[in-house]
Amino acid sequence: MRLVVVGSSILDVAARPTSRVEGDTSNEGEVRLGAGGAGRNVAENLARLGCRVTLVTDLADDFAGRFLLENIRGLGIEVRLSARARTGVYLALLKPDGALDRGFCGTGTEAISPFAVLGALPDLQDFHGAVIDANLSETAVAALAERCRRLKVPYAVESVAHERARRALPAIPGCVLIKPDRAEARTLTGLPCDTPAEAAACARRLRSMGAGTAIVSLGADGFHVEHPEFSSHIPALPARVVDVTGAGDALFAVAFAAILKGLPPRLAAEAGRRAAALTVACPTAVSPAITPELLDPAGLNPTTDGGRP
Repeated sequence: MRLVVVGSSILDVAARPTSRVEGDTSNEGEVRLGAGGAGRNVAENLARLGCRVTLVTDLADDFAGRFLLENIRGLGIEVRLSARARTGVYLALLKPDGALDRGFCGTGTEAISPFAVLGALPDLQDFHGAVIDANLSETAVAALAERCRRLKVPYAVESVAHERARRALPAIPGCVLIKPDRAEARTLTGLPCDTPAEAAACARRLRSMGAGTAIVSLGADGFHVEHPEFSSHIPALPARVVDVTGAGDALFAVAFAAILKGLPPRLAAEAGRRAAALTVACPTAVSPAITPELLDPAGLNPTTDGGRP
């Protein structure tokens, strides 16, 4: 299966305290650098599933850009570049248990014009599916979604960070999948999204806006899947949390690949759930344990709490 991902690649910097945190001073902790960005994370997950992936992304000729380019090419992912002045950086401040305390993202991907994006984009008709990362400008997102719809290429939209989530709005009608977290779902639907019942309402609203499948994530509290053939709250799998960075990208990427492969939504959700659990248990944004076996229907035996078949 050949897929194209259009979105961000950024340098991840994660800091996790190893002792009590004191204000106004330096604290002991673990700090790591890694390859990240919603688009890049999704592309790596898809590549680890055995897909042939092309990533259209923006990198500068600086330390972070060279680090990321080497990482992406080392994964066997084809890269189409849109040059920029400075490569983006994401700083994640983690709690001692690995959960996110707060994050800061300087990407600048939204500054890339739709003309630059479309110019770097290969012929969409050569692909079985596309992923649109809402780190792009709303204009670029709209242009990409329109091209996918016109060429009848199935696409999924990754809504990232609640303030940027609204950029995904033009891509919702006709998308195969959208997977916001609770903050992004509030932005996209205007509804509250703090409980499983509220997540279900948000997912139904996204379906009414034109999404084929809507998955609304509540983090450690699981996620709700809404599809004409399946509607259920899916609890998160137990996991020893090391770092939550990238878990949502894994859920999104694996569920999308499963849908394109023809798996029913119940099994696609289970595959995504397992991918998220693998990701939170590792220190990198994408788990090396993501493999094509995740999409094997024979190995998927989901446990839900009342989904209709």
